Amino acid sequence: MRIYISADLEGINGIVHSSQTQPGEPGYERGVQLMHKELHAVIDGIRSSGATDIYIADAHWDARNLRCELLPPGVHLISGWQRPFSMVSGVSGAIGEKALLGKPFDGAFFVGYHARTGVACGVLSHTYRAQVYLDVRLNGVSVGETGLNASLAGHFGVPMAFLSGDDAACSEAKSLLGDRLTTVTVKRAVSRYSAVCLPEDEVLAALKHGAAEAINKRDYWSLYTPGKPVTLTLTFVDPAMADATELLPDIKRLDDRTVELSQTDYSVLFRLFLACGVLAANRKDPYF
Repeated sequence: MRIYISADLEGINGIVHSSQTQPGEPGYERGVQLMHKELHAVIDGIRSSGATDIYIADAHWDARNLRCELLPPGVHLISGWQRPFSMVSGVSGAIGEKALLGKPFDGAFFVGYHARTGVACGVLSHTYRAQVYLDVRLNGVSVGETGLNASLAGHFGVPMAFLSGDDAACSEAKSLLGDRLTTVTVKRAVSRYSAVCLPEDEVLAALKHGAAEAINKRDYWSLYTPGKPVTLTLTFVDPAMADATELLPDIKRLDDRTVELSQTDYSVLFRLFLACGVLAANRKDPYF
């Protein structure tokens, strides 16, 4: 069985502030250590239930956080940026035309995930670019990275098996993907910058048990697909960001801050979404 893991940092136990997630800032190195520990627990659980072929996509910031030498033997690491599908590059079983990963994956695990933008009681809640998006709607439903990334996995035929993060992230995932999705809560959000962090030994044990349980519940895995055609509605922090995205084809301006884009192929829509983020971020005014 082949398992794909997308690993973020904000949803790791002990992480409560943005400075812990940025290279060079206080707490970052400790944050990466905690990230490794949680991934080790998940991998142990996966392997205890018989799955052996594991790929991890470093899905945080510039995707150069995880250290290949600190991962368990036999685990493949997808590291570095630029990548065609960002946090879920490789979930299709390939990255570009040359760096092929082999046959398709059987299931997807999201580790260290966080709540969508706008959620007040969700640690470091945001959707891809915290300083760009006020709201992202998929076919009219507000979604975060969980919804966007699970949809891409589903587009390529890979069902969701597992998600870990704070209680807000887990609740969001179950609401969108179904109650049968295996989730593990590693901390309870108090606000966007505060959480009740659970004892590490309990968290690691829960992650190992949850990952093993997820493999054993394969019949309940959820293939999440948004349907065809699919529409994304993007609301930006600054109207100038909406101005910038209108440079792309097939972008419809809805109001001062909001644009809409539709496609029948979700993988194309996903890449347009990423392009919109890049263009919008370049219009951020540092002074005004």
